[in-house]
Amino acid sequence: MIDRRHALGAGGLALLLAACQTVVPPRILPEDGTIDLLTLLRGKPEHRRFAAALTIAGAEPRLGLRSGAVTLFAPVNEGFDGLPAPVLALLDNPPANPTEAQRALVQPMVFANAAFGLLRFEDIAARRNVVVTWDRARLLVQPTGARTATLAREGVTPVAGRAPVAVTRANVLAADGVFHVTNAPVLPG
Repeated sequence: MIDRRHALGAGGLALLLAACQTVVPPRILPEDGTIDLLTLLRGKPEHRRFAAALTIAGAEPRLGLRSGAVTLFAPVNEGFDGLPAPVLALLDNPPANPTEAQRALVQPMVFANAAFGLLRFEDIAARRNVVVTWDRARLLVQPTGARTATLAREGVTPVAGRAPVAVTRANVLAADGVFHVTNAPVLPG
């Protein structure tokens, strides 16, 4: 307890303010299928750019229980760093009402990282490790561990010197689907 004598001294105000502040720990959202994909992604600071991309691209109507289950390959923020400056500026400062031109910048990338249906790793394995994305491309998922894999878009030659897109954590369950954390976005062909 701070007595009055200290509170009125030169450093008393700072001490009083420090004593009154409470530290609120960040809210950890459950990954047990009780929260929808978009809310879950927005609640994870490491996926801020991808959550913005979903909104800018106009993908929200495709998400949610009414639309059916969805699988997303959700890149972490740093994975976007190699994209063109206009795209990064858009993801870092998403507009409230994106224009058609802004949607066109982001939508192909979002559609290359999304698929209809709830596809956990075991479901993808049952499909011979192939996922058909929203842009109708075939995404090859090559497991490297129980919850990790590399991703390659069929028919697209890997860029020399660029690390492959990798799932670093799989099967994050949401109420309306699942997402797999990736180190970078799968780019459209």
